[in-house]
Amino acid sequence: MTANQTEILEQLIHDVNSKCASLKSAAALLKNVSDQERRELLELMAQQAEKLTKVIAAYKDQ
Repeated sequence: MTANQTEILEQLIHDVNSKCASLKSAAALLKNVSDQERRELLELMAQQAEKLTKVIAAYKDQ
């Protein structure tokens, strides 16, 4: 693996871990919130999942 490939892989891992951490945190909060907060958290989770999909697609094309 080249140095550039290693850097790309490390950045991908960082980006995926970051998005997953946001999803896990939001999921944990869902248990004890109001209906309005639940809707907001679900929207946040959907946004993070979409960003995760885009991150993976961008790295796939490199």
